[in-house]
Amino acid sequence: MKIAGVKKIFALFVSAAMLGSLLSGCGSAAGNVKTSTGAEKGKKTLVIGSGQSAGTLDPIKAYNGWYPVRYGICQTLTKMNDDYSITGWLTENDYSSNEDNTVWTFNIKDNVTFSNGNKLDAVAVKKSLENVFENGERGVEYFTPVSIEADGQKLVITTQEPEPILPNKLADPLFCIIDTSVDNSKIGDNGPIGTGPYVCESFDTATKKCVVVKNQNYWNGEVKMDRIEFIYSEDQSTISMGLQSGDFDAVYNVSMNDIGTFEKNSDYKIKTNPSGRTTIGFMNQNGPLRDKVLREAVLQMQDKDSYCKVLLKNQYVPGKTLITSASDYGYDTLTDPNAYNPENAKKLLDEAGYTDTDGDGFRETPAGEPFNLRFVYYTGRPEQQIVVEAAQAAMAKVGIKVTPEVHDTQTVMDMQKTGDYDLLCMSINIMNCGDPENQINTYFKAGGSYNATGYNSEEFNSLMDQVHVSADPIQRKDLIKQAEQVLLNDGAAIYLLSHNELCYEKTY
Repeated sequence: MKIAGVKKIFALFVSAAMLGSLLSGCGSAAGNVKTSTGAEKGKKTLVIGSGQSAGTLDPIKAYNGWYPVRYGICQTLTKMNDDYSITGWLTENDYSSNEDNTVWTFNIKDNVTFSNGNKLDAVAVKKSLENVFENGERGVEYFTPVSIEADGQKLVITTQEPEPILPNKLADPLFCIIDTSVDNSKIGDNGPIGTGPYVCESFDTATKKCVVVKNQNYWNGEVKMDRIEFIYSEDQSTISMGLQSGDFDAVYNVSMNDIGTFEKNSDYKIKTNPSGRTTIGFMNQNGPLRDKVLREAVLQMQDKDSYCKVLLKNQYVPGKTLITSASDYGYDTLTDPNAYNPENAKKLLDEAGYTDTDGDGFRETPAGEPFNLRFVYYTGRPEQQIVVEAAQAAMAKVGIKVTPEVHDTQTVMDMQKTGDYDLLCMSINIMNCGDPENQINTYFKAGGSYNATGYNSEEFNSLMDQVHVSADPIQRKDLIKQAEQVLLNDGAAIYLLSHNELCYEKTY
């Protein structure tokens, strides 16, 4: 990649591993960067605007591990590639397991150091992984280790149950490898010591601005950027205007209202690819939506084709199944019993006894009680406000009262975990580690850490239990498709849309 001169890519949706590679100087994202003068003369700085930011840089807290990886600070043992395949990152590609997939052996690369110069060996990896299970909350959702043994560069993980896709699971940023031999009492503010091309210089917990600088001890080639500033703003106009003015060299998330600005500008070339990210409307069955008839009516009022083609300017794919059309998990073959059908939605409500007895234009429950569905969303993803308000208007046409409620990203994640909502919009990469098992369990299986909807299906749980121990990729895919169909039949959630990965190239 040439730093000065040719192209600048503005990546809107980028995987953590992919962005880490770009920031190390291996991609083309750093084309027209700022060069410092004075005491910092000759140093190259990249400024990235984003509508999302970490609540903490401690990777084992909630889903914050994505940020140390995205910021180029940390790396994982394995990584997911663009085609959802898994290969080694900090480990060699010769990892293997015993016959029943309970003992996995990894050979840690011998040339890796942490940013402080400490060598990465199997003992360091062992301690980092143990930290996830001892001090975090989510590790056991992925696997339960019986033992983790280290000998030189050799790491052996023995698990309680068969783990046929353990390499996939270790690609999740929750398991990014950090140096636990140092004082990590302020890791949330100062960031972890990782193996990535950058080191955290500062993280402002108020503004959420994160600044990283070149890792002088980076193990995998030249780091061509000296400094990167990640600027956070929930205001999408700030992101777009910063991109146009040159205040930002790259941005993550651009409002659909501003897409036309770039499409009409011949200086920009747009590339689009489908991704594994789904925008889901979770329906809390601990309130009025416990009634399946009401859930079916809500689902049948969602004109997803119109949302995507008209409101979102063809930048998204209409949702149908939990897993997007980017991978072969049934998007084109599974049956949606609650596809858009406004006339039938009205009929369902009428027959179930949802009537407007007080004449305010909105129905009451069959017991005569008014209800108002709180639809929670966050501004970090600009499409959410558009689809939530469109859904509100659509449901009002059949007398279902919905009130949108907007918060910052972290607040909505907290609300999702506690169940403080009726409807909640969340964008989730179901294929976060090249396989959907863990994300499905987290959000839909009984006991999942983010399943606060009250959804609990014996059939669904049984299918996912079978997925967990299956090593046959064809069988795994078939079982997951069956589980997806159960979710569709139960009206468990609204699959609003799936994302495209968008890049804007500008020639200078």
